[in-house]
Amino acid sequence: MAQTQTRLDGLFSSAAKRVAPGAPGGRGLSPDRVNFAGGAPDPKSMPTKAMGAAAVRAMEKNGQWALQYGAAAGYDGLVEQLLIKLKRDNGVDVRPENVLITAGASQAIDLVCDALVDPGDTIISEEPAFLGALRLFNAHQAKIVGIPMDDRGMKMDVLAQTLADCKARGVQPKFIYTIPTFQNPTGVTTTLDRRLRILELAKEYNVAVLEDDAYFDLRFSGERLPMLITLDDAGLVIYTGTFSKIIGAGLRLGWVIGPVPLIHKVSKLKPDGGTSPFASHIVAEYAPSQLEEHVKELVNVYRNRRDAMLGALKAEMPEEITWTEPEGGFFVWLTLPEGMDSVAIQPEAAAHGVDFMPGTVFYPNQEGRRNIRLAYSFTDEETIRRGVKILAGILREYLPAT
Repeated sequence: MAQTQTRLDGLFSSAAKRVAPGAPGGRGLSPDRVNFAGGAPDPKSMPTKAMGAAAVRAMEKNGQWALQYGAAAGYDGLVEQLLIKLKRDNGVDVRPENVLITAGASQAIDLVCDALVDPGDTIISEEPAFLGALRLFNAHQAKIVGIPMDDRGMKMDVLAQTLADCKARGVQPKFIYTIPTFQNPTGVTTTLDRRLRILELAKEYNVAVLEDDAYFDLRFSGERLPMLITLDDAGLVIYTGTFSKIIGAGLRLGWVIGPVPLIHKVSKLKPDGGTSPFASHIVAEYAPSQLEEHVKELVNVYRNRRDAMLGALKAEMPEEITWTEPEGGFFVWLTLPEGMDSVAIQPEAAAHGVDFMPGTVFYPNQEGRRNIRLAYSFTDEETIRRGVKILAGILREYLPAT
């Protein structure tokens, strides 16, 4: 028994070392550190009291069903409220049969891969890309073909050439993956002309588009742009979203919207007995009267934090370092001068109490050594300014000699 216990201790010890900074259970959520690493929602802005009251109401109305197994497609009451919200706020007008409730947007992406992707299949993805999506694509043993981005989104000339090359080689990509609004990790929003061009190319080459829309509601400035799914006239867009960023990540509630045949296929691949009926009943009770106002409050919170970070970067960073200026979402993307390596700098920043994500984790081929993702969502304004000042001092030491 003692030998078994020792082996288990070693196993869990090794696993603990692999927890990324900023991940739950990792040092990035410690209150004495500056957490720029994890894109976690602000804990103080979560509607704990309102959700508690909604839970009481939900139990009084439908407790016996909220605590029971649920339908594979999700609780009807939550689907109804989601459709109301999407039509009102996002301009998405679909029917219940086009919707599947999932355990967060990550499960939605995973299920789409289960339905469409076999080992060796090609996925075209913006580059850099959401770390969680890359992990899922790799788990399905897909070949990831990256399309570089600039400050307007994916480069359309490269996307067009890539699709043409795939066709010439007899390769049919399974989908084009994109976060067109407040992209993770760059914060970039794809312009309207490029959104339309993505759909033109998708139609020309008969390729699906997987639109990941986790941050749409969190716009602080600029013009609200239509989503790909609302511009699509060919039925090629698969749309995923989540309640994680606008209510709480702990709910583990998201969705995938697509053509009915795809939704039927994806539903059969779900391994659970209905995605969290308990959480679904609570959100369905909370959403009608309180969600819209809560999102407005969140926009103010995250706008202030974005502004604090941009102001601190402008005041503290060496002029050789540049960064994106997002109109919403959670992230700012730094670009370092030639000769600097964010992977090498990360341990020293951590030793000084500042955690960030190096750009390499957002590329399938470990590029991005000159990039840093900073998340401003979890940290208050005073701490943001302190953290940026510390980080700027460290980066200044690493500037290449001229």
